[in-house]
Amino acid sequence: MLAFRELESSNLYAGLGVQLIDEFASVPSASFDAPPLGWTTIEIDFDDGGGVYRALDPTSLVSMRTPSGVVWYPWLERHADARLLAARNYRVRVSAGLYAPRYAYDSDGVVVAVSPYDDNNPPATIAAAPAKIMLLPTATYPFASAIPVLRGLIVDTSNVPVPDALVSWIDATLQTDSVLSDADGEFALPMRRAAINTPIDIHAERPGLAGDTIIRIPQDLSIFHTIQIS
Repeated sequence: MLAFRELESSNLYAGLGVQLIDEFASVPSASFDAPPLGWTTIEIDFDDGGGVYRALDPTSLVSMRTPSGVVWYPWLERHADARLLAARNYRVRVSAGLYAPRYAYDSDGVVVAVSPYDDNNPPATIAAAPAKIMLLPTATYPFASAIPVLRGLIVDTSNVPVPDALVSWIDATLQTDSVLSDADGEFALPMRRAAINTPIDIHAERPGLAGDTIIRIPQDLSIFHTIQIS
């Protein structure tokens, strides 16, 4: 169901909220969503009615940030008369210094439909949750020194670096970590809970492409690995 949070005025609603989450540092079992480190930016695009997304001028966007770090946009789809208007799609795009958004694996952003409203007609649907955008570490993420980290490069069959490839280590019995390769195709994959001196499958993929390599830790942590996907 679509989400709206009612603000201080009874006729002002926020149809779009965004929460950025550091997936690596979060603890789902404790319902803890870790805020991101370093700088982040949120950009909002709107559907022009023909399926083409156009960027909103960030200087014209009114936003409110809660103590928990959620950013709400209360003026989207507020009209003088909203009775005959349909919901409009908005696309959220995120940039960050230490992360890549998980959605970048297969899309350009997260799309949220926002229903129109006016002073006399509230939005058709009301909910309370923001869009949660998971952020995955890139090669510049400051992992703690105690965490084993495998570093490498993702390339295609022409040895061209591949950005936004999802890289994971595979173990059916453990919670493992995933990261995205950066704009240069490089990745830094944390190996928390990985077994010592045991073959571990490192899997990389983009939509329609995949590749693997087998490593052992700690001996292979000192090697810069190249994984080709095809």
